[in-house]
Amino acid sequence: MDNYINFAITTIIENSLYAVEYNNTGNDEFHNLFENWSDVEYLEAFFEKHKSDLQRGFYGNMPIEDAIFQTINEAEKPEQQLIEIAEKGKTDAVHSLQTLFKPLYNYEKAIYPIPEHQKSKAYGSDFKSWLRIYAIRIEKNTFIVTGGAIKLTETMNDREHLQNELEKLDLVKQFLINGDIIDNDSIVDFTEI
Repeated sequence: MDNYINFAITTIIENSLYAVEYNNTGNDEFHNLFENWSDVEYLEAFFEKHKSDLQRGFYGNMPIEDAIFQTINEAEKPEQQLIEIAEKGKTDAVHSLQTLFKPLYNYEKAIYPIPEHQKSKAYGSDFKSWLRIYAIRIEKNTFIVTGGAIKLTETMNDREHLQNELEKLDLVKQFLINGDIIDNDSIVDFTEI
């Protein structure tokens, strides 16, 4: 967690979609994800490192070149969709970010009322997508993106890069709780536009 000690919250869509920027890098997690998922060199290095996960089990046996092509194609739609729904959700109760983001843990789907600062995930555009966007839910149409990953294994506990995403979710959630950030009004003081 020491890698994520210093962070800021940046605005993607005002009063709706935010993202964390770790360690004053100048890049927020929302934009980082989609840049990485469209970068052939980044994807080639990632799939080489996780070749055994790619070629066995959860997603079958896929060559690295096919995985790169699939990731680039699949990543195009969610970025634009998140932006459109974030904007639309400000006035449309049916089409809000809550339709794209689901609870991180399946057992939370049955909980009512929805827990404050709920850890959430959104998927890529394909039916059996390995793309994940992780966020903390503040309100129905207000989410803070903490990171994301290519998830080739069944659980997040199996790989270091996925465990890092869990740590980031925990860190940001605790920051929001400590800062009493519970709605759009309270988040404004902590954002950089």
